[in-house]
Amino acid sequence: MIVLEGLRVVFGSLFVLFLPGFAWSFVFFDKTKKEIDWLERVVLSIGLSIALVPLAVFWFNWVLNVKITLLHTILIVLGLIAVALFWLWGRRRGWWSDVTRKILLRFRRK
Repeated sequence: MIVLEGLRVVFGSLFVLFLPGFAWSFVFFDKTKKEIDWLERVVLSIGLSIALVPLAVFWFNWVLNVKITLLHTILIVLGLIAVALFWLWGRRRGWWSDVTRKILLRFRRK
């Protein structure tokens, strides 16, 4: 029983305190440019997760009246990770450059 609680603490900490920030660190700092090394990325991931997860949970609670429960927190963390991965996938496929080019052309015409 103690081993299971220890595993839950370790994997829960990684899930909440590392993974969302790690995904968003690739959004903010592109891997191909090699702007930061892995130690900086790990530390930045922890800091981003500490900033993003409570803000997202409290925002959902305040704006959408979603109660703060374990299930809702897990879903919000999964959503943060999914949005970052979708953004990275779209950037790799070149979608965002097309979208920003279309937006800039639309504003230049006016």
